[in-house]
Amino acid sequence: MKNLVIVESPNKVQTIKKYLGKDYEVLASVGHILKMKTSGQFGLGIDFENWEPEYSLDSTKKKVVEQLKKGVKEAEHVYIATDPDREGEAIGEHLVNYLKIQDKYSRLKYNEITEEAILNALKHVGKIDEALVDAQKARRMLDRIIGFRLSYLIKNKLSNSPTNPSAGRVQSIALKLVIDRERIIQAFIPEQYSKLTAILAGSKLEAFYFNPENPSEKKDWIFKQELDSLKTYFEKADKKLTVADVKSTERKVSAIQPFKQAVLYRKSPFSSAVTQIAAQKLYEGYGDGGLISYPRTDSTRLSDTFVRHGHEFIAKKWGKDYISEEIKGFSGDQNAHEAIRPTSLHLDPESAKAQFSEMTEQEYKLYKLIYETTLQALIKQPKRMSTSYTYINGEYQFRNNFSKITYDGYYVVTGIPADDIDPGFKKGDVLDVDSFVFTDHETKPIPRYNEGTLIEALDEIKVGRPSTFATTVKILKDRQYVETKEGTLWPTEFGTIVLDKLINSFPKIINEDYTAKVEEELDQISEDKLEKNTVMEDFWKRFEESYKEASETMEKTTLKVTQLDEPCPDDNGILLERFNKKGQKFIGCKNFPNCRYTRSIEGEAQKTFKRSFYKKSASK
Repeated sequence: MKNLVIVESPNKVQTIKKYLGKDYEVLASVGHILKMKTSGQFGLGIDFENWEPEYSLDSTKKKVVEQLKKGVKEAEHVYIATDPDREGEAIGEHLVNYLKIQDKYSRLKYNEITEEAILNALKHVGKIDEALVDAQKARRMLDRIIGFRLSYLIKNKLSNSPTNPSAGRVQSIALKLVIDRERIIQAFIPEQYSKLTAILAGSKLEAFYFNPENPSEKKDWIFKQELDSLKTYFEKADKKLTVADVKSTERKVSAIQPFKQAVLYRKSPFSSAVTQIAAQKLYEGYGDGGLISYPRTDSTRLSDTFVRHGHEFIAKKWGKDYISEEIKGFSGDQNAHEAIRPTSLHLDPESAKAQFSEMTEQEYKLYKLIYETTLQALIKQPKRMSTSYTYINGEYQFRNNFSKITYDGYYVVTGIPADDIDPGFKKGDVLDVDSFVFTDHETKPIPRYNEGTLIEALDEIKVGRPSTFATTVKILKDRQYVETKEGTLWPTEFGTIVLDKLINSFPKIINEDYTAKVEEELDQISEDKLEKNTVMEDFWKRFEESYKEASETMEKTTLKVTQLDEPCPDDNGILLERFNKKGQKFIGCKNFPNCRYTRSIEGEAQKTFKRSFYKKSASK
């Protein structure tokens, strides 16, 4: 064997091997081969003097490593082809150092699993990017320190928790966003207002009252002080409207931007966990190359090569006139990553579904979403003609709008939306009205986050990385800090107690600005503009001070338990509802450990912690 290529996922092996031919062997590391130790100071597995993570071989990877060692021994040259991000770079460094191949390796980076991309990457090999590795090390140590130390502290300050409580640099900010949103909702006071609609005779078209003197977002509101006079007027008024003005305006429909991961999660019809799995499968493909580019990206950029191929595809299918001269989000963001896009526009969703029998419905729908969005980003924007009619009855004005598509643009991909039926009224026309209808309304609070909008919010404030988003949401649910109800995330009382304790004791760490600042510093480390050790020293100094104070001042809290009416059958003691380490409820005697009577609760599921957050908030 002349050359060995090491990838992360076993699912890539056969495809890449087919592209490279008989002179190359392809093996998989199956992710990280090393894991951080849990020994040393505070069990953190960190060399504090040199600010280096301490690693040991992952015991589950012994057979994998034996296979890699054998492959390395037989190879003249080794290509490290791990994923093109910080984590992939760190895995690559571990492989180089552990397998002792410093003198015979090259770093191979590719953004998609296609023959063209892999062969092109072979022509542009490099070495492990140490700055990128340092950024990953810093992130790993920060997360380990914050996660381990805060979790240890909060665990010792809470009794009868439904799960083992935990905290984290990104996890706790995500929880804070959910709880802050809930508090805004609970504090929200609805504003009452009315609206007036004129139902036009015959056509049943509707025209809507508006007051040009009102604020722009409330022009169709009728405030309480004017409601009675309006009702009195329209009870007696002629049931007529006169067309006072007709205006037509043509505008472009908003441009469409290629997907980055956070936006894909929001637009996806599936949960973040399902979306992540489906996207990874589409990236790895079904044995004949990947269907999409690398999905864990925060870029909206498309490569020049892909844009050129896209323009050729559009010109052939619809004509050159449909090619957009610019792509939304294309300028700037000029990093090595691209937006999430199909590897080939020639493989449309229906063809992919027919070609790959193992493609699931989720994978098909996600591929269709990515394919159509990318293609639309390369096509000119549609144009819409909007016609606005203004009517009068006495001194009062009404309005309605009708629109139609005048240029299909990117709607050629998904189909043109139905046009409104324009009545074609002329200025001065007098129209009969069937009735004037008043309706009562009230303002609604800002909506709760769902998984997609929470991930996008984290992305917008630059908290966390795309690769961690789905995992973060899963942790919040697993810890029973939040629960899903009607497709949205609701904080539990347990989650609220944990967050309040953390914020009270660590206000400088559990806040959005600090976490975003850390992400910025990690980016600077990866760009070789900031030293890893400088960031870690500064963080540790402030963290130690805060932690020492919190250890002394954070109050212990015992969460409420439910007492049963029946006595314990063993010692006649009080029976309580308790929680095991998985957060499942069971019945146990209050006199534990002297009495060890327990029994399960039939049908008990994982989500058991009763939520009283809303009642408390509403009573404030």
